Amino acid sequence: MKKPTINHIISIVEEKIAPPFLALPDDRIGLQVGRENEVVNGILLCIDVTKEIINEAKEKGANLILAHHPLIFNPLTHLNFSNPSSGIIREAIKNDISIYIAHTNLDAAPGGVNDCLVKVLKEELDIKKEESLLILKNKEKFPLGKMVELRERKMLKEIVLGVEKTLKPTYIKVGGVKNEGISKVALCGGSCKDLVYPAYKRGAELFITGELGHHSCLEAKFLGLSVIEAGHFETEAVVLPFLKEKIQKQLEQKDWQESICIFISEICTSPYFILS
Repeated sequence: MKKPTINHIISIVEEKIAPPFLALPDDRIGLQVGRENEVVNGILLCIDVTKEIINEAKEKGANLILAHHPLIFNPLTHLNFSNPSSGIIREAIKNDISIYIAHTNLDAAPGGVNDCLVKVLKEELDIKKEESLLILKNKEKFPLGKMVELRERKMLKEIVLGVEKTLKPTYIKVGGVKNEGISKVALCGGSCKDLVYPAYKRGAELFITGELGHHSCLEAKFLGLSVIEAGHFETEAVVLPFLKEKIQKQLEQKDWQESICIFISEICTSPYFILS
């Protein structure tokens, strides 16, 4: 039986899961390290590519890393292995590990990051209705974030506790204004500072995201929005189990499920920690 190559996995991702045309302009997606014709023995799914992730892939026997955040974003002018990105590339090449990126195309895709964020919070927050927060119209429609309506109004603290219970973030920040009796909520995984004003325009009383930063949180406060920052990593890592399921289903259709093991990284690559 013909064994699947990296090019076969790329075709699955780009045709069935996260089409490249959904990516924002100038995003860095696709195969960043490796060769398309390499046979795939195992796939490691993760958010960030770090040296620890490279080691994990090596230990699990995965020669393809499918990550969310680009390892190479700005053009490389030199390969100084003391530089984090260059050092990680060196480790990947030494261990014959390829790296493929699905970034904003995975955010926007049906069943992508933001859909999964709503899915995991749906029961805890009792979400009754959902739709895209904002749709950009370039060559193709690009949905940004989600706008949801709760069945019953909830207190801010109740929502915070629900988010903590579901996402288990390393840290959680609450800011903006202290709205109560919340029923309209904007959500977006990762860093979504550009969506504060669109959330306000759509009538959101609360914005749940990964991170905003000082000035964007001040903007939210001025506009009368409550804010929950639940961690960049944690609000995006929700997509990984669903991504595994989708890839597995495609492999089964091609009778490749016995050839490739798919792993979800066990490493939290959030750079934050709590001092005990």
